[in-house]
Amino acid sequence: MTAALSELGVEEIPPADVDELDDAYTAGGSLGDDPEVEVDVATDLEQELLSALMWAPPSLARAVAAQLDIKHFWVPQHARIFAAIAAVATNAGPSPALVNAQLLATGGQGEFSTRSAQKTMLALVAPTHRPVAVPGQVRYLAIAVIDGWYRRGYTALLTAMDQRRQEAPIEELSGHWAQLTGYQQRAESDWLTRRQALTEVE
Repeated sequence: MTAALSELGVEEIPPADVDELDDAYTAGGSLGDDPEVEVDVATDLEQELLSALMWAPPSLARAVAAQLDIKHFWVPQHARIFAAIAAVATNAGPSPALVNAQLLATGGQGEFSTRSAQKTMLALVAPTHRPVAVPGQVRYLAIAVIDGWYRRGYTALLTAMDQRRQEAPIEELSGHWAQLTGYQQRAESDWLTRRQALTEVE
């Protein structure tokens, strides 16, 4: 997964003469004025969605996973678990055992220890603070997750433009603005396409 835009230094923001923004701009985005609350909300939504996907009927899990990407997840470990769910869902229902096996087989735990990954999986499979979402709620959870990603992207764009406003030569500002606007339009198109597809999942 690429670095979040919020992790890029000012000097790493692509110059205005670059035709296409790189993948760093499609990562998690940036948090707003109340990051603690935003992190809590994103974490809860992601956990509930991942739990639901592992217990959902195979066709539903497959259809929803097809409209999501690891970039939509704020928590890196959640992104890795989603990648395992999506891989399993192409051939079978993403049961917890199969997802766990996929994580172990592909090294999907990343820098997380096996114990940490197993603890996260246990919390997803058997949550103690809420019931697992019913199938009818899965698409709405997925929509909420991509909505959060899209909103964080706007925050990231504003942060990037503010950095450029302060540091770039005045004659380059319009180029940076055009570049960031182009990214916003591509992100909006992607978001709308996926969101519409999710509303049609049954």
